[in-house]
Amino acid sequence: MNASIVYKANVKDNVLDELARELPAIIAEVMDVPGGNLARLSPEQVSLIFAQASSRDVGSDIRIMAFAKSNAPRKSTEIDRATAILEKVVALNSNCGEQHSVDVRLYLLEIGAAEHALSA
Repeated sequence: MNASIVYKANVKDNVLDELARELPAIIAEVMDVPGGNLARLSPEQVSLIFAQASSRDVGSDIRIMAFAKSNAPRKSTEIDRATAILEKVVALNSNCGEQHSVDVRLYLLEIGAAEHALSA
């Protein structure tokens, strides 16, 4: 599970620190569904990438793009899950005493992998 956070220069460090601390737990809680190992999610499995937006960027102050493996329970409720992440991030932002525009995009992916190793 990966999440990319793109933020504008007006977003203060305390907000980014709080996102780094709390966002893995938020995403894990919202995206966890009953099922096998690929459906269960813990905060330690959420990888975050932070990047500052260009000064030319006209989007939201904070943009979160979350990428998760697609499965039936997630697919049938993806809008509700994205909304839940958004609500928790806005509440977290308010707890920091800040107000920013926030955009959450949830991408559910079919993941395939293959590998070829050279024999020694």
